[in-house]
Amino acid sequence: MVAAKSKNKKKIEAVKSNLQNNQLDLGHAIAFWGMGVLLFLPPYFRGLFFQPEQERALFFATVLFGVAWLWKWSKRDNSFLSHPLDYFVLAFPIVYLISAFQAANYGLAVDEVVKTALYFMVYWLSSRLVRNDKDIVTILHIIYISAVGVALAGLATATGIIEINDGFLNGRIYSSFQYPNALASYLAAVIFIGLYLWRKTSLQELDGVVKRTISKYVPAWLNLNNMSHYLYAAGNFLLFAVLLGTKSYGGLLVFSLVFVLFIIGLSKCNRIPVILHFALIGMSSTIAVWQFLSAVSTQKMVLAWLWIFIGLTVTLMGQFLYLSAEKRGICWRIEGNKKITIGILLLVVIVLAVGLAYYLNTHPDIAKKITEQIILKFRNAIERFYFYHDAMKMFRERPIIGWGGGGWQEAYRAFQGYFYISNQVHGNYFQIMVEAGVLGLLTILGIWVTFLYTANRLCHGAKEDVSAGILIWTITIAALSVGIHAVIDFDLSLSALSMVLWTLFGLARGILSHATNKAKEKNSRRYVPPNNAVLVGASVATVLLLIFSGALVASSNSYTNAKHAKSYDQALALLQKASVYNPTNATYHLDPVYRIDLAHLYLAQGKMDQSIAEACLAVKLSQYNDVRYADLSVIYAAAKKNDEAVQAAHKALSLAPFEIQRYELLSQAYFVAGYNELTDDNRDAAKQYLEQVAGVPAKIQRQIETLGEEEKRLWKDAPPMTVTPTVKLYLGSSLYLLGKWAEADSNLQAALADNKTKGAASLWLAALRDKQGQVQESQDLLVQAGNLSPELANKYDQLKSLPILK
Repeated sequence: MVAAKSKNKKKIEAVKSNLQNNQLDLGHAIAFWGMGVLLFLPPYFRGLFFQPEQERALFFATVLFGVAWLWKWSKRDNSFLSHPLDYFVLAFPIVYLISAFQAANYGLAVDEVVKTALYFMVYWLSSRLVRNDKDIVTILHIIYISAVGVALAGLATATGIIEINDGFLNGRIYSSFQYPNALASYLAAVIFIGLYLWRKTSLQELDGVVKRTISKYVPAWLNLNNMSHYLYAAGNFLLFAVLLGTKSYGGLLVFSLVFVLFIIGLSKCNRIPVILHFALIGMSSTIAVWQFLSAVSTQKMVLAWLWIFIGLTVTLMGQFLYLSAEKRGICWRIEGNKKITIGILLLVVIVLAVGLAYYLNTHPDIAKKITEQIILKFRNAIERFYFYHDAMKMFRERPIIGWGGGGWQEAYRAFQGYFYISNQVHGNYFQIMVEAGVLGLLTILGIWVTFLYTANRLCHGAKEDVSAGILIWTITIAALSVGIHAVIDFDLSLSALSMVLWTLFGLARGILSHATNKAKEKNSRRYVPPNNAVLVGASVATVLLLIFSGALVASSNSYTNAKHAKSYDQALALLQKASVYNPTNATYHLDPVYRIDLAHLYLAQGKMDQSIAEACLAVKLSQYNDVRYADLSVIYAAAKKNDEAVQAAHKALSLAPFEIQRYELLSQAYFVAGYNELTDDNRDAAKQYLEQVAGVPAKIQRQIETLGEEEKRLWKDAPPMTVTPTVKLYLGSSLYLLGKWAEADSNLQAALADNKTKGAASLWLAALRDKQGQVQESQDLLVQAGNLSPELANKYDQLKSLPILK
């Protein structure tokens, strides 16, 4: 009886233990595969570049964070941070949060806090949820399959099978990233993962891990492992073909340099196979994508796909030949004979060089295009040095905690040495330096140093384990590929790519943690009680993050609905709701682009005080945005607050001194202020304002004189600075009211020649001709003004009745 009771007790305990383990596995599975979804989908949502998608991703990541914490707590794992890399990665969003308190634009600063918090979540989840090499390889597979899908999407949108906005432009593949350089960086990193996955199948064969065939009746070439070889070869072919199709010279240069480093770091048994595999996919994909793009340019879409299938077929045939050679030990013979190795490499280089030279010699038009592209890229490189120079100027202004997230985008026009349009620095580390100052720079440096130290430590620990060694080396190289390219471009502004990078950081940390935990388990088997305080703390943090990200998501949804509202009242209610959920976003109060904002809605309803209040709040939240000050000036002018309108126009000009529209605004502000004062019979005040318009052309000339010859050559994002027809219109109109009719005539005639100002210029010239006694010409001009701008023509009698100031 006693023995039976003892057996039953053991069975009950075993059942309880199994149930508990199943619950633990379920919690881990939910968090792990949820993280898989989080990594798989972002590339298809415009590379997760835009704020609404980032907010949704953070909300989802926070849910996974809560589930993961519950799983960790249930298995008595109470650790949150335990390695220097953990602390540096957490410090990154904290630094951005600190910099947000003195941000140039509070809304953009909040957006960057969202992004950096998302990166920490991805890092923490990937480092804690991987329990073994199988989990790590699963994560790499998710990233790899997603990237192959992105590559196929790029080919499909180039041939019109699917439509991706800006997915294929000017003969370059942008795919779902909508930016070719970021796509190139992403694909380059994943190619290294693909090379690892391809090589891993052979290593498994050597270790006897994989079964040879599905059954004894199936041919050997159809065994599961060989099929994996072919699938990875096909995937790598597509990835490299689309990488070439981005035509990203910087991306290809970085990939080439890092690939050489990758080969150098491989063990002897891996080096030759990887070189041969890459040579195979490299040659086939280069020819295939070159012909693909050529066929697409002539609208021969079937031929374009035929070239892809030809390249794919060649790749698969090459893979078959490689496997046959590998079985015969040819790779080992090559590896064992350095002369043969060097000879093969030289032969490949010579064949490629001769083939390229022959092709360019027989296709002079292609050679000319390549030369033009090289010149263009050299020009772009010089331009980026100006970006970096301007970034340094901003850094010197706020060196400690920077300008807050989005600081460059908000304020760069006030510091630029010539006119260009670039909301990104085109150098991720310069951008961090501007946005988060020395603190941000030290933090990102700390992340890289601790990551590389960890990777180096892991590599040394895996010297005797070939499979582990190539895994760690691949993670390191893939991360370096992204990090090095980020020096010369803004790739990491696309959160989909940043999430891959932070995942690689997390995987390295996970490998180290796995090794450490194994050692601890051997040394300690003592009971660890559940720590409820940790669970409560994690729960509170999760709830707060859910509220934060959820409010931002709700705000974005309300704003999107407001843009599609069918009435002013509906739009107003939705915008008020959006501003409550996210009070830091200046766009809800004053939107210079779409004009769907509280200030313009109140203005349309004639509620001047509310309109001004919203516009003032917008410039308070967005202190360096010249366009918002420009809109504020216009709203002040509509309310006849003349001094304030002129001051706002001056502020807008000071924030964008190379933007010709700001000079046009200033001349408009002076003129409208003078006109308003004149209609109110304040002649002295009117004269002072109108006389100020004459000084605007001199301001333009002084700004032009600050430009050197190099800056003038680089100036391409707008027509060269000059006194525009709009400035001449307001100058001519002011001179007319000041009684300087000869000068007014010449300026109004110049404005008459431009379609944009022709209507208003006709009206003022009609008034001038009437004063000069040229009645018929005045009537002709008035008819012309009526045809071009009926609303203006209706004000002719009021305009003609204005007194002339002499």
